Amino acid sequence: MSKVTAVTGPALCTLGELRLGRFRKVKSLLLLVYAALEGPTPRRQLAALLWPNAAKPEASLRVALHALRESAPDALGGDERLTAGVAVTCDAAALPGLRGEAAWEAYPGPFLHGVTLPDVSAEFEDWVDTQRERLARHVQGEALRAAENADPARAAVWAERAYRLPGAPPLDPAALRRLLPLTLPGSALEAEVRAELTELTGPDTATPRDRAVGRMLGREAELDALLAWAHGPGGGLAVVTGPGGIGKSTLTRELLRELTRLDRPVTLVDAEGATGAPDLAVRLAAVLTPGQAVPDGFAFLSAAVPPGAVLLLDGLDAAQDPPALLSALRRDLPAARWLVSTRHTRPGTLRAGDLLLPLGGLNQPAPEADLTQIAASSAAQLFVREAARVRRNFTLHAGNAALIAGITRRLLGHPLALALAASWLRVEPLDAAYARVLTEAGALTSADTAGDGRRGLAVVARRSWDLLEPAEQHAALRLSVTADFDPADAPALGVTLDELDALLTHSFVEAYQPGSERLRLYPALAGLLAEQAGQHPALMHGARATHARHYLTWLTTHPPEAPQVTAERENILTAVRAALAQGTLDAATVDHLLAHHDRRGLHQSGTDTFAQLADAAEDAQAPADVQAAIQVACMWLAFRAGRLLDAQTLAGQFLAGSLAADPASRMKVLNTLAAVRGVQGQIRSARALLEQALTLAITTGDATRALSYRMNLLTHLTFLGDEPAIHAQLAQVERQLAHLPAVLSWHLRYLALSVRAHLSTADEQLEALLAEAQAVLQAGLALNVPQLEDEGHQLRTRLALRAGHWRQAEDWLAAWRAFRQAQPGLAEQLTPVLLLSQLHYARGRTPQARRAAAEAAQLMQTRGNPWEVVEVFLITARDLHQQAPGAVLGWLSSVARAGNVHSEQRRRSAALLQNLTGEGLDLEGAAEGLSVAALSTWVTQNLAGF
Repeated sequence: MSKVTAVTGPALCTLGELRLGRFRKVKSLLLLVYAALEGPTPRRQLAALLWPNAAKPEASLRVALHALRESAPDALGGDERLTAGVAVTCDAAALPGLRGEAAWEAYPGPFLHGVTLPDVSAEFEDWVDTQRERLARHVQGEALRAAENADPARAAVWAERAYRLPGAPPLDPAALRRLLPLTLPGSALEAEVRAELTELTGPDTATPRDRAVGRMLGREAELDALLAWAHGPGGGLAVVTGPGGIGKSTLTRELLRELTRLDRPVTLVDAEGATGAPDLAVRLAAVLTPGQAVPDGFAFLSAAVPPGAVLLLDGLDAAQDPPALLSALRRDLPAARWLVSTRHTRPGTLRAGDLLLPLGGLNQPAPEADLTQIAASSAAQLFVREAARVRRNFTLHAGNAALIAGITRRLLGHPLALALAASWLRVEPLDAAYARVLTEAGALTSADTAGDGRRGLAVVARRSWDLLEPAEQHAALRLSVTADFDPADAPALGVTLDELDALLTHSFVEAYQPGSERLRLYPALAGLLAEQAGQHPALMHGARATHARHYLTWLTTHPPEAPQVTAERENILTAVRAALAQGTLDAATVDHLLAHHDRRGLHQSGTDTFAQLADAAEDAQAPADVQAAIQVACMWLAFRAGRLLDAQTLAGQFLAGSLAADPASRMKVLNTLAAVRGVQGQIRSARALLEQALTLAITTGDATRALSYRMNLLTHLTFLGDEPAIHAQLAQVERQLAHLPAVLSWHLRYLALSVRAHLSTADEQLEALLAEAQAVLQAGLALNVPQLEDEGHQLRTRLALRAGHWRQAEDWLAAWRAFRQAQPGLAEQLTPVLLLSQLHYARGRTPQARRAAAEAAQLMQTRGNPWEVVEVFLITARDLHQQAPGAVLGWLSSVARAGNVHSEQRRRSAALLQNLTGEGLDLEGAAEGLSVAALSTWVTQNLAGF
């Protein structure tokens, strides 16, 4: 973490104005400005710069210095050499260290803007002009870089800022060519930039939009093909293929930009490293429905994908079965069109009507090409543009055209290879770079590369690596352990910002996410970096340890559900694997990572992730508590993902193994297995397992889990109708309420009240229960906890209905529904519709009751909750009995005898059956199974017949 330095002195403002706090005497402040930017300066030099025509320059300096020190005693120190005080902060001195939007925000205007320079030397005036241009160029460059890395909607804004920056000199042709493709088509800015470029370079060499321009050099035909493809109906697929570094991601990002300009719904997803549907679903959800849980499959995203949407999957190379994966995407999200960039396409991926777009090298000039033809070559234009990044005045001319053309032909127009070769000009002349390509690269095609430039890239990348300073090489190796990274984290990973700038200049690092400052090493250079890493085992061991320490410490200081954790998940998982291998991972970190996956709804992908970590932990012979924590996480997420058999199998294997000897781990596994049994309808088994887990929680002193297990146990006991055991557990819970935080205490009071409402004695205590429900609601309101307020609304409405307070129940139900409409964050519930139907029946409004019941029946079809299915049936049973008496009596008998139905619903079913037939029902030992699905279908069909 960066340290915060206390600043005791005033800030020296030089951008857009000149002042030190309220002090504004120009000559005095100019002394301070010069010393702040140039360092300690002799008094004689300052006197000559600022008072060249004075009879006694030293005396004038003493007067100005006295005035400054009287206002700010510590601002300027020293005697013969004047030095800016350490407490003084100067905006102009800090500006060059700022990047992106921070640089823009810190630039309110040009250096010393509007400040009259009275009777100063020409040398000082030149110095001011130089500083003004230097600072403005820095901000202009950062704005231009921000435009190139921004999402399409923001790129034009940043381009405008770069072009019109106050105090900046006119852009040179190279910068104008970078800026032109970032402007909006047909805008005033585009016209101005195009006219200025034409004026500077002439109409023949100015770069029009319909020719090779900006980052899309030589890919206009491919971009046009993709734009035409994007206007087709949903379900279509386009696959862009080619070797690493050939420009697939660049083309994908430009398509994003163009479609955004056309107001088409389009989304870019980084698919690098995604191995299957669970992982890809997580990435899609992160951009389509940020902040929401991630259920299994892709269908849950359909509401977030409008018709005609284009979804761009960039870097889908690690998928284990791409044809099956893409088939699932087309099936579950039929409204979208899909573009996939990948190095290879597998058989079965494409269907009739799909588009395959293989990318090769950029267009290279022929050996006999003249200067004009070389200038028109997209490969030559790319080389010149990249070379100008390291040599500002580098241009194509008759003297170097043949060398540039030769390099592009030798490298087969491979974009990344050309960019790397251009970076050599930082340390050697063009003819040396040409000779190196000519002699070292040799024949850059072979049988296995089909002349696609891969071999040339490998040769050029190795040479570029050799040109890096040792510190820069080490920085690249340290960064190679990351998935990607925020530049602000580079120092924590052992990489200085200067080293990072060098890697950017040498084209080893790229900004690859539009609208984000995150960086990554070029994936196409992974082979080179892996080879170099093998030669530095000690450095890589330290890099992995530093990476793991940084990201795992960072993880445990953030809430598991925080969006920032989602952004760093790949780095966190890499850090966990490294910590496992190095023996530094602890169980608490594993639990934190489990909480992240659980709270973010990453159950399916999390199960697979922790299964892999479990194998890695076993191979690394990790401590028992770490192995146990990982295995518990795996089985819990499998349960949460609905993979009950997997969770059950993993829990059984754990309990039969040596790790189960630890009481705390055994307790968690028993709780997981109890949850599985509960969902499977094996309530008695779930109760027994929970009682074992509760005993272990009490034995180990884990009061939090003991309380949680008691509440879960109460749910099962209520289902079974074991009222003596319910009263015993309720007494234990209620004894702890006074010692808990208010929100938790009231939530437990609500849960206890829910349990009491299902007891056979509830009818005798309805008024007391109603008062408690009202108290829960008021507590939720006072504590500003909508969930608790919602729970109070629900219970008081339900209890009022049970007590026969129809008018009150009607008012409270209306108030509850209004409350829920004002709280969109609350989970959707079927209960209000059920209570509305029940209320209408009680008030003698059968048509309205039937409509509400039919709505509830439709909702329950999508939810699959057995309790809700039985509840809809019991509310409508008397009405349905009129048209299908035999069937209703049969279903009532089945519900009353079922072992997989809540005890309170069994009691109500038996009472209703006796009311309709006049005969009792012997329920002794009854434990038959009810087909909830069959009952749901029957109820839905018969309610539709009204």
